Amino acid sequence: MSFYKLQFFIVELENRKMEKKENYSISADEIHIGKGVRIADGVTISGGYDYATSKPIPAKKVVIGDGVFLASNIEIICPSIEIGDYTMIREHTMISGYQDAKIGSCCWIGQGCILNTHGGLTIGNGVGIGAGSQLWSHIRFGDTLEGCKWESVAPMVVEDDVWFVGHCLVSPIHAKAKSMAMLGSVITRDMEENHIYAGVPAKDITDKLGTQYEDVPVDKKYEVMTGQLEIFYKKNPQFPRSIRIVKDSTNLEENDKTVFDVSNRTYTKRLTEEEIEFMKFLLVKIKFYPKQ
Repeated sequence: MSFYKLQFFIVELENRKMEKKENYSISADEIHIGKGVRIADGVTISGGYDYATSKPIPAKKVVIGDGVFLASNIEIICPSIEIGDYTMIREHTMISGYQDAKIGSCCWIGQGCILNTHGGLTIGNGVGIGAGSQLWSHIRFGDTLEGCKWESVAPMVVEDDVWFVGHCLVSPIHAKAKSMAMLGSVITRDMEENHIYAGVPAKDITDKLGTQYEDVPVDKKYEVMTGQLEIFYKKNPQFPRSIRIVKDSTNLEENDKTVFDVSNRTYTKRLTEEEIEFMKFLLVKIKFYPKQ
């Protein structure tokens, strides 16, 4: 047994959420799986497929962060993939292509999505991709020898907090932070920060609907988070209350607590069971990221 296969086996045994061996397949030279990961039946991850031998070609590297959930019948085929903490990918999604894929933390990818990596795929933190959406990083089919001009490959870059509401078709663009595309949009051009788009092809309608995000005072964030924590503890009285909500953790040292700082959207990652369950309780409405 190779080192990485042995390491993967040990992680499975230690992970409480994966006590039962699931019917999934990960083929890679290097595999890293975090704590609290759930992988459902029918998930396959590899670098490709050898049709001559009917066997998968191992990916170079697969990284699955803490608290990730991969629902059933997901297929991932690309040279390497990194999935950040607490990201959820729903059933029958396909991620495939010739270049690497990187998906940030606290993302939601709905059922039946297609994410193409031919030109490279980079998705930031807190990105929502609604059910049935397709993100493409290439245009290719017509016979170029016969003069077809429609053939191109370009990176797909989606920054933090972008939301494709659902059934969106996206060509290789740069979607800037907090931009949003409404249901059924066909996006062919870059999306500006905190702007909203809709239509076929999608047009900027921010002047009609306003922005996706508005400024929220720190005091209001603190009030909401303390309220959410109390609700969490009422539902989970077994936990020792080792989570603390603060307005500023700059000079704070709490080695025995997980501290959520509402001023900068960070938390001190300790990976206790209480912390993992609280993070899942907050999602998808509220998102925090580990303090660096």
